[in-house]
Amino acid sequence: MKKQIIAGILLLLACITLPACAGLQIGGSSDSQSALAAKRYTQVRQSLDQLIAAYEAKNSRQFSDLVSDSYSGEASILATSALRDFSVYNDLSLRYTVNNITFDGTGAKAFVAITFTRSWTDIKTGRTKNETKETSLIFVATGGVYKLQDQRGPRLFGLN
Repeated sequence: MKKQIIAGILLLLACITLPACAGLQIGGSSDSQSALAAKRYTQVRQSLDQLIAAYEAKNSRQFSDLVSDSYSGEASILATSALRDFSVYNDLSLRYTVNNITFDGTGAKAFVAITFTRSWTDIKTGRTKNETKETSLIFVATGGVYKLQDQRGPRLFGLN
């Protein structure tokens, strides 16, 4: 009988104290390293998706907002190339597959390798073209948003 009472008290004690400990945090940060990496990965994908959506919609303002001020080769040159694309091509379409996303030690830069298929219709000839290529992009975190800083290899944006 004593053992049953002790077991009941221990069970009751566990039921009382465990919920109180559920909110206890050990180690400082509320985000684990894997949760933080997943969050950054999602942010980069969102930026890339928004860049592509702006490019396909020929929305130069939204497109420029997602290009870093520190874009290599000047952001204005990329914006001008994108505007030329908008004026000479219709039906701009980009589909991509992420091959790899790697972050620097601080998470401030993201190095993105993708395979993409681009299609477009030349306004002058009416011909539709498409191509599949691999390229690398560098994004830099600015105000909580990853912005395009560089394109390495075949350019994803700014064909002209």
